Amino acid sequence: MNTFHVYRGFRHRIARFGDFIKVSIRTVKPSSNLKKGKKKKAVFVRSLFGKLKKDGSFAKFNNNVCILLKKRMAPFGKEIEGPIFYGLKKKNLLLHFLVELNFD
Repeated sequence: MNTFHVYRGFRHRIARFGDFIKVSIRTVKPSSNLKKGKKKKAVFVRSLFGKLKKDGSFAKFNNNVCILLKKRMAPFGKEIEGPIFYGLKKKNLLLHFLVELNFD
């Protein structure tokens, strides 16, 4: 995926945890419903660039990951793999995802 817009306000060019971004699809699996070159909205959930927590620990991941969205807060896929940054719970993003994915 290629990110070309960050919904954070004027002059923000770097996405952080929980930011909404606009992406264009670059590589697609043959069995996928997505088309190459389509534009989608996504939520940024993991980053190579770390974040310092209030308790002094440092959260950093091995790759950049975002969750594609259908409409509003509905995730495009059926499951979310791997760890998700704790800050998404504060923004109530994780709650919306769990409701859409039918988790209890």
